[in-house]
Amino acid sequence: MSLKNLGLLILLFLGLILNSKEGRLGKEPNEYSYANLGIAFSYSDGDNLGLYASVPLPGPLYVTTSRTAFNTNIRSLDNEEASFEKSVTDLRIGAHIGIGDLLNSISIGSVSLNLDNFVDVYAEVGLRSFSFDTKFDNDKSFGNVVTGIRYGDANNWEGKIFLDFSKEVLANEEFVNYDCAANPNSDICLGQDFIVDFSNDMDIKLGMDIIYNVNKYFGIILGLKSSEYLDSEYGLNFQIQI
Repeated sequence: MSLKNLGLLILLFLGLILNSKEGRLGKEPNEYSYANLGIAFSYSDGDNLGLYASVPLPGPLYVTTSRTAFNTNIRSLDNEEASFEKSVTDLRIGAHIGIGDLLNSISIGSVSLNLDNFVDVYAEVGLRSFSFDTKFDNDKSFGNVVTGIRYGDANNWEGKIFLDFSKEVLANEEFVNYDCAANPNSDICLGQDFIVDFSNDMDIKLGMDIIYNVNKYFGIILGLKSSEYLDSEYGLNFQIQI
């Protein structure tokens, strides 16, 4: 078993064994928040820093957006200016529904189901845009789909398991030529057709979040995300939520 899959299993185990105190925040157990504003710290091949937000729309709809700078130098800002290797911006519209509401609406002949909403099912569709800290125009945008489930108690501990579909930059340490980015008029760089390579197929990322609702308006998130092309990403988020 790979380390990335082992990490996901550990997080899943933690999410299942953590006991919650029902009603601690005065919410229904499945009253999950889709309105938040947060800051995300993560590590994959380097230090990453991001901001994200989600805004509810009428009914089950909501809009979510995020912007993340990858391979930043946030640990050495005292000695140099802020920099990053690439930034990724997501913008999606989503919808969520309780598993009971979803399956109870389906009947086969005289057989009908009567399930509780013990998990939420959600799906998001939108765009993912890549931008690079170079003087070469390699920015690209692709379709992005995220789908998954939310489980646990909204008054205490929650969990999320999801799949993230989008194209991805190929994992290659040389995909950004910093010498040419700093000196694009040099003799060597003038003759280069510098292009960032993206995967031909969709990268299917498998992710999991464990969320602790400190109170009604503040939550802490531990996350892990695996990728077919990139190193596994470990995250710590802090968010304001409604």
